[in-house]
Amino acid sequence: MSKIKLILQYDGSDYIGWQRQAPEHGISLQQAVESALAKVVGSFVTIHGAGRTDSGVHALAQVAHFTCPVNITPQRLKLALNHILPKDIRIMAAEEVDEAFHARLSALSKVYRYLLATDELNIFNYRWYLPLDHLPLIEPMVEAAAYLIGEHDFRHFTLANSKAKSFVREVRSITVYQPNKQDLPCPLQNPLAIEVEGNGFLYKMVRLIVERMLVVGQKKLPPTGMRDFLQGALSVNLPPAPPQGLMLMEVKYGK
Repeated sequence: MSKIKLILQYDGSDYIGWQRQAPEHGISLQQAVESALAKVVGSFVTIHGAGRTDSGVHALAQVAHFTCPVNITPQRLKLALNHILPKDIRIMAAEEVDEAFHARLSALSKVYRYLLATDELNIFNYRWYLPLDHLPLIEPMVEAAAYLIGEHDFRHFTLANSKAKSFVREVRSITVYQPNKQDLPCPLQNPLAIEVEGNGFLYKMVRLIVERMLVVGQKKLPPTGMRDFLQGALSVNLPPAPPQGLMLMEVKYGK
């Protein structure tokens, strides 16, 4: 048996997230891929993803692995899966990897991008960004983001019922920029992106970072408010930013 690494793209709008759940909750991306995989290899196989994206969150390059019980080349496997999978899930690459590889545990960092714009919603773009009346100010958001860089206890950047064993994570960078239009999943005239890289993220952590940065960028809080959120000194009840603007852009591994 061989271990196979997959790189997937997906539109998460119609799924309950990556992780498999009870059938009454809906279809997860993990379930959809495992169902297609079972048809290709003739038996159920568990796949392991690099990150558990939430319901409605997208991926440009999610990584997953599984142990293949049959003799099939990665290229044939890719073609067969893409023939069976729904059109909103694509296998972009498949390759055999060393037995020590693990999609989640071997990852050094993950990069997420949150997209927002002042464009009017239409049938071609509503799945992909957060619409705003006015773009937030970049400078105070960059100043606020600086408080989060490095290794911190992020217990105040997840939901209260989080079951995480540890709340310590390292945020390596937070970048606010105007993306090139050709790099966007849909046509937008006035986009803004917030990109976050870290060695791991708590449940809804990226979306909470984004929402609090937006409040700063809208001048409802000073940049030091981010430090106060981190230290638990500020208890303003802000929900996570909506999921449709978030995309897993890259999972980084060592050479």
